[in-house]
Amino acid sequence: MAKYDSRKINLYYSGKWYGFFVFIAGFLFQFLSHQYEYLKYLVKKFQYVIHPYLFISIPAVIFCLFRKNYLPPDWFSNRFSDWPVLGQILMYFLTGAHLPPFWFIPMIAIFYIISPMLLWMDRHPKSYHILPILLGITAVVPRDQNNANTAQSFVHFLSVYMIGMFCSRYQEKLFVIVKKKYLWLLASLVILTILEFVIVPRPTTINSFSKLILCVLIIYFLWVNESRLPKQFHDIMGFLAELSFGIYFLHDYFIIAYSGIAKKLKIDPFWTQAHLVTFAIIYSLSLLASIVLLLILKRIFGKKSRFLIGC
Repeated sequence: MAKYDSRKINLYYSGKWYGFFVFIAGFLFQFLSHQYEYLKYLVKKFQYVIHPYLFISIPAVIFCLFRKNYLPPDWFSNRFSDWPVLGQILMYFLTGAHLPPFWFIPMIAIFYIISPMLLWMDRHPKSYHILPILLGITAVVPRDQNNANTAQSFVHFLSVYMIGMFCSRYQEKLFVIVKKKYLWLLASLVILTILEFVIVPRPTTINSFSKLILCVLIIYFLWVNESRLPKQFHDIMGFLAELSFGIYFLHDYFIIAYSGIAKKLKIDPFWTQAHLVTFAIIYSLSLLASIVLLLILKRIFGKKSRFLIGC
């Protein structure tokens, strides 16, 4: 079986998933905006997103500070390694550098802070005319590949968030259009995916547009087939949705554990040189392990679990 550069695979799929997360965040923000109160909104986001992020970050931050075999990214060490310990801890939390997926939380927190402006724009629909400009900005301002620049990531994903809001506001009209152009959109997604995955060595702009098309197609598919999908599908999706934040917070710990075991056994870690099948198996096992641990922790902490592990 041919081998794949799993770092490229990881970049490709993480770009897709984070784009989808941002799109859904914008979609749900607009969808639930009728019950929006800024202070209550911030309190809930702190309780259910920021507090679990801080709590679950503690082991990783400790490892970065005191374990020689668990190092932060080079960009973080170059900038902050000579800072006092308290300053380094603060910067870990502000950048998410202690675990690869955690760059997302400081970035999405900016959306929470500016939510009054986003709500004002939604209540003045002509503001959506700015979307082509924002898409142009997304095209020329890529997400930092090292996830070292929170502000840059925010600028990159701003159009995705607002398109999610736009799709929520105009979903019925939008889906009528998508129904007529469904095959064209699907063909565009396939072409862009081939370009970014096979031809372009460092997908940036192409990835941005392909993930937007994917988001719209997935939402449209679920909207059209909601009543046709079996109850088991809804149950599974509901179960995963309930645990989704917890899975996000915990899964990388299991991937790191695998890396440590692989090194001790003198096996190349899967993300440096792995079969695509191996890549999928390791991530599936980390997902399963996260779910099992979350169910145990939920039973232990009860109603408090959402404040500690996000679900």
